[in-house]
Amino acid sequence: MITNKTKKKKLKFKNFSLIKKVSKKTNHTYLKIFKKKIEFFVPDNTIEFIITHYNESFKYLDYLPNNQKITIYHKGDKNLIKDKIYKKNVTIIKLDNIGRDSHTNIYHISKNYKNLSMINFFITGSFLSYEDRVKSLVEVFAKITSPFKKKYKGFYGSFDDKKNFFKKNKIKLDPKFRILQHKGERLIPSKIFPFDSWFKFYFPEKKLIKKLESLNGILAVDKKNILSIQKKIYDKIIEEFKIVNESYESVHYIERAYTSMFKIES
Repeated sequence: MITNKTKKKKLKFKNFSLIKKVSKKTNHTYLKIFKKKIEFFVPDNTIEFIITHYNESFKYLDYLPNNQKITIYHKGDKNLIKDKIYKKNVTIIKLDNIGRDSHTNIYHISKNYKNLSMINFFITGSFLSYEDRVKSLVEVFAKITSPFKKKYKGFYGSFDDKKNFFKKNKIKLDPKFRILQHKGERLIPSKIFPFDSWFKFYFPEKKLIKKLESLNGILAVDKKNILSIQKKIYDKIIEEFKIVNESYESVHYIERAYTSMFKIES
């Protein structure tokens, strides 16, 4: 029996679905607007997009500016042909499938420590498949193109603790965080645990900020913020990842450490 109450529930669900569709379309539109904004107002090669790619479609390149460097680290099993991309600003580098995007980001910093771009924008090639990641990208684009970008002090997280797309306040970080399984997959345990002990081992001079301002492997960082950490530290972290096609607990530590690593607080 369908009652008025049932009808209201159905109507509410229908409206929610509609809002989701509109929101998705709007976020993709925002991405294209920010792309044009960067192409017109940001000097060439100021930003480098560092992308962890598996076997995804290159559709995401349609949303990235053509006047900035794009470095794709390919960790998949497909044989990629550069000529098929038709973009002069794209470089493809083959990497072993190890350590997910956390490994890619630290690897890029380590290998390019003396030649980093002014702004380093880290993203995953799968972002178009997840609406929360599209929103994260919009958030970071908004920050690096903002006339008030100086207030971010060189760290552009995918959200902040005051106002963000996820409508959460102060997303707190658990210093004792551990994770030995992820999505049904067993992780190789970190030799140093829990998270706060791991962080103190690698970054003894950094303060652990107990809130997250970046998730999903999407963030942008100024060169000077990255260089506030010595190269040997990045090299040491890379040494944790040795077994191809395995997943590591420390991958999740790195993701949770970005805010404390790169945010310079006054």
